[in-house]
Amino acid sequence: MKPSRLMTFVVLLALGILTSWAVEGASKEKAKHGVCPFVPPTICFVYEPPECQSDWQCPKKQKCCRALCGIKCVEPEDPSKPVKVNPGKCPVVTGRCKTPNPTDYCLNDGHCLFGDKCCKGVCGKSCVKPVKDLPLPAQKD
Repeated sequence: MKPSRLMTFVVLLALGILTSWAVEGASKEKAKHGVCPFVPPTICFVYEPPECQSDWQCPKKQKCCRALCGIKCVEPEDPSKPVKVNPGKCPVVTGRCKTPNPTDYCLNDGHCLFGDKCCKGVCGKSCVKPVKDLPLPAQKD
């Protein structure tokens, strides 16, 4: 190999390595605190153009998250905040889902209205009426 070609090869190799380091470093930027809020599955007739592509395009503490019919800058949720738990228990489910990666319509009881519970169903989680807790039978001495 001629020295000029060798030098060109070395320069291109070095640029490739430096470019990969720059991209790797950019992806390790400190992320904004919080998580995107849960968005239930929705049928959208029109999708809005995205407001952002990353958290850093959003003002202040907002994050770039999926919204009902697009991607928007929204206030994040604090993952350390306690999750609401509605009274009662989830009904027993029998059967298996034949769909891979079933859709969840809730993630926890806080996403349900009217005191319903977020329970695992045959295919994904959904809000259902809870089963009442039965009192324990009296113990004989």
